[in-house]
Amino acid sequence: MRLDNRTVLVTGGAGFIGSHVARELHAAGASVLAVDNCFAGAPSLVPDGVSFERVDVRDERFEDVARAFEPDAVVHLAAIHYIPYCNENPEETFRVNVMGTRNVLSVARSLPELETFVFASSAAVYPPRESANSEDSRTGPMDIYGETKLVGEDLAALFAAETGVSTAGVRLFNVYGPNETNEHLVPAIVKQVRAGKRQIELGNLSPKRDFVHVSDVARAVTTLLREFEGTFEPYNVGTGREYSVREVVEKTGAALGEEIEIAQDDDRVRDSDRPHLKADISKLQSEFGWNPQTEFVSGLRELLDGERVLVG
Repeated sequence: MRLDNRTVLVTGGAGFIGSHVARELHAAGASVLAVDNCFAGAPSLVPDGVSFERVDVRDERFEDVARAFEPDAVVHLAAIHYIPYCNENPEETFRVNVMGTRNVLSVARSLPELETFVFASSAAVYPPRESANSEDSRTGPMDIYGETKLVGEDLAALFAAETGVSTAGVRLFNVYGPNETNEHLVPAIVKQVRAGKRQIELGNLSPKRDFVHVSDVARAVTTLLREFEGTFEPYNVGTGREYSVREVVEKTGAALGEEIEIAQDDDRVRDSDRPHLKADISKLQSEFGWNPQTEFVSGLRELLDGERVLVG
């Protein structure tokens, strides 16, 4: 389904996930405006054909930019989400992730053409559990980042109830892929391997995570923007499979075609690392027919072949 008559504002559109979402929407025919303060993103990541404004979602100018563009949809991705930074800077994280979201929703209320709002939440809203997390599972964040995302969901739900704008939340699991802007696990491994190391140093080796490729995330967001109607609903975006850190290294070796040894760096070990984090994606599958398409080794091979992919 094309989006030729849609105008979409993407906050965080110069960032890792935002740049891929903007590209997916533009390819589908939408008119797209990316806004970003470039705290983690970069204008060079904004796809060709996508308009760009460098502005913080907390600034007064954001309303002027949004109203001038007159979007009929907003995808709100702007946030601080690198967990170590969030833990070290909780006040800033709250200001950006909660007050920034509050301001985006306030501006959204003033947009006369707005039909759809998609909010980027996180699997961090769930407490540690061994089983897969469904959208009906009990929430219970274990860090400031998860807390801010859960508050953001509450704000989005209130916005939907009061305005009637179709509003969906995407609970993103561990996203990886080209143009990553934070030092998460996969880019840390890829960086060391591409530097020629075959014995790499990492923190905790046993935690298991559900790794979903950024292109699949972009398709999920676009699917919801096209098809979701109703009051606020959260949707898990993952794969339904989890890999330990050791297994990620093994998969990286498979993608490389070489054996990679691993060593635990005690300085990188985080006490807050949960043992499991896996998605139940049946809701998104059953309601919209979405399924992840990028196999993990293939996604890792893409990164090893070239860290940065021009999204234009």
